[in-house]
Amino acid sequence: MGPLNHPSSLEEFAVPDKEYLSKHPEYDVLCTGVAVFDKNGKLLLVQRAADEKAFPNAWEVPGGKVDDTDETILHAAARELKEETGLTATRIRRKVTEFTFRDERPGRRPVTWLKLIFEIEVEDTKVTLDPVEHQRYLWASEEEVVRDLVGDIKLAYVSPPNKTVKLEAFRLQKEAVPS
Repeated sequence: MGPLNHPSSLEEFAVPDKEYLSKHPEYDVLCTGVAVFDKNGKLLLVQRAADEKAFPNAWEVPGGKVDDTDETILHAAARELKEETGLTATRIRRKVTEFTFRDERPGRRPVTWLKLIFEIEVEDTKVTLDPVEHQRYLWASEEEVVRDLVGDIKLAYVSPPNKTVKLEAFRLQKEAVPS
């Protein structure tokens, strides 16, 4: 994929997942989420496929697990964005936020995930979904996310932090671009 344009504030994420995890042993798995805004300041949301085993029909920002083959965590975010929406990253703008969650299935060792959310600028905003993962997309305003309603579409999320992520992306988007 080659180098990704990003501010120096994101250097700690310009490393492979194994390197990051070696410095953060409290986490077992890394995943990313991507906030993309259109020229009208609306945020891209994608709806998980109805037949997804985990959280069918939930609305989310694009993203997914960081793979061992990803050059860096930032590359993983750009790859997931491309795979899920067809959008090409031109610049990683900033880290929006992060949150953790635990997978505590019976009979297995508990796994702590760290989800890192980045705002990414894209070449254009023509979305082509991967139908295996997502069934619909929309561009939502901050007010629509606050109300959990875009037109007549009710937004339901995987968990409360998923809504917080979106509101934080809107808050940061109003600020000046970091250096």
